[in-house]
Amino acid sequence: MKDGQQIRFSGEGDQTPGLDAGDVVIVLDEKEHNVFRRRGIDLLMQLEISLTEALCGFQRSIQTLDDRSLVIMSLPGTAAY
Repeated sequence: MKDGQQIRFSGEGDQTPGLDAGDVVIVLDEKEHNVFRRRGIDLLMQLEISLTEALCGFQRSIQTLDDRSLVIMSLPGTAAY
């Protein structure tokens, strides 16, 4: 979802007998993160590697936003973009 996008629940507001129920509207407010940033629907992270790692390959573990640990790996002689 995008920053500022609204989620509307029609008729789910204050439900008082004899009155029409209003809508519940949630507006998303995206906060900046110190590691990850968004570009459209993609989530980006900048990772600096040494020349040796770039040429000979490397393996790194990164922490995701939902507290999972992902292993990022580059094999020797392969190009990573």
